[in-house]
Amino acid sequence: MTSAAAALLKERDEFRLHERFLSGQIDPLTLDEIIKEFSLTINSSVRHWLASQALLSNEKIDIKTTDDVHRFVYKPSLDLKGPKKYSLLKLLKARYDNGEDAVTVEDIQDSIQQTKGDKTIRILIESGDIVKVASSKGEVLVYTDRNFNLGINPEFINSWRKISVEHLTNEQIHDFIREKGYYSLTTNAPKQVQSPKKPLKRADRRSVTAKHNQHVVDQLKDYFNTTNTK
Repeated sequence: MTSAAAALLKERDEFRLHERFLSGQIDPLTLDEIIKEFSLTINSSVRHWLASQALLSNEKIDIKTTDDVHRFVYKPSLDLKGPKKYSLLKLLKARYDNGEDAVTVEDIQDSIQQTKGDKTIRILIESGDIVKVASSKGEVLVYTDRNFNLGINPEFINSWRKISVEHLTNEQIHDFIREKGYYSLTTNAPKQVQSPKKPLKRADRRSVTAKHNQHVVDQLKDYFNTTNTK
């Protein structure tokens, strides 16, 4: 069997196991059961290849082993158990709390039947529990933390959306807000706390010893040697 044929067969088996999983059939199958259920016609060498390499090395297939017998089932991107709405919301909240990556819509479609997945996403968005945003990974779902919900006047939102602020300075934005009459956004805004300035280190000053009688220093006479010679 050529490498191209092997890759095609491997991809086909994965696709069929995926379809089976999305239909709600999550019980694992032995290789013989897979061959029978999918009506595969393969020879002994291909069967050996599936049993020893293809199915065992596929990251999208989970392996359950009982009494040395391997059983295979599709491994979804997300492990969503129980009611999909609550399990998905629980997963998104856990990722939010732990600072982990958001969940992509593609991952949900890989783990839930598309019609059910789309319905679950729509319900959670309409209830305000999650939001859908675009990213480099495609569409992603993010948990909404209601503790940070702010009551903003709709008139302010409309005024804000009418202008582009990318080219404006903070002072210009401040003036615009005041012109629209939203003084509370400036007067009640928390002031930025400035870090205390470190005291300047003063240079060490040496004590100055006063010198007396400097004006008659040339008239002084050393009597030390005179005293010793007497």
